[in-house]
Amino acid sequence: MNDKLLKKAERAGLYHLPPLRREAIEASARKCHFPVLHADLSAHQSMEATLRLLGKALQFPIWFGANLDALFDCLSDPDWLPAKGHLIILSGIDSLRVADPEDFAAFIDVLQASSESRRETGSPLWILIDTPARGIATLPEA
Repeated sequence: MNDKLLKKAERAGLYHLPPLRREAIEASARKCHFPVLHADLSAHQSMEATLRLLGKALQFPIWFGANLDALFDCLSDPDWLPAKGHLIILSGIDSLRVADPEDFAAFIDVLQASSESRRETGSPLWILIDTPARGIATLPEA
């Protein structure tokens, strides 16, 4: 069921992923031949540290500058990691929200904008977070 959802590029975006659905959505992404990328951000409370870790975890190019503009550039470029689509699962982002709510909001905005920019490319970007956040819908069933 989830693989049908992941193939709908127009629905790709930033969503909250309930823990009980994680295994199923990862299996569906693999069925769709999407790389499944994980980043645990719980140990990082600054934007700079979060972005550095994210760059490593998501295998960004060497030119990645660990700032929000570079994050948008990498995520919105389907050629950063060529594939039919991408599934990124971010856990522990609540530590950034607690440490710096303004940085957290800017980070969420960039994740949303990046995913939206990829809807028309034929290589959708699905970003799933483990923390409910205002304005972020729960991943739909299909």
